[in-house]
Amino acid sequence: MTLVALTELSEVQIGPLLAASEAEGFEFVRRVVNEWETGANRFSREGEALLGCFLDGRLVAISGLARDPYQSEATVGRLRNLYVLPEYRGREIGTALARRVIELAGSAYEVLRLRAATPRAATLYDRLGFTSTTELANCTHVMNFPRPGSGDAA
Repeated sequence: MTLVALTELSEVQIGPLLAASEAEGFEFVRRVVNEWETGANRFSREGEALLGCFLDGRLVAISGLARDPYQSEATVGRLRNLYVLPEYRGREIGTALARRVIELAGSAYEVLRLRAATPRAATLYDRLGFTSTTELANCTHVMNFPRPGSGDAA
């Protein structure tokens, strides 16, 4: 398994993920493709990345880190668009991608938010240390990062 920051999004690579996600009724991979093509979001600003997981040279999963578009604070990041091809689930790929996003977010943001699309995804995020919430719009899970000198660091 190889995790890399994607700097291009070819149709050959993303096509299988797009088709599979739409067959499952998910629209967010299509949004990634559309926004990439138009330049609206290429995860290229500081503190952002679109990660891909490759197995045997094949893109089998993606996940993004971006500034949270639902917040005005630059200190709030968002884990976005985590998708693993169905035939590759259960191999800890989603966990590896989410952990890498968390690692990157910890050095760029004070808070990381997301919206879990399914109960299975919610379980993953709970397991990774996110706190479930129903109090925030467009957000099901939150992770706060201790800031140096805040007294919260262990």
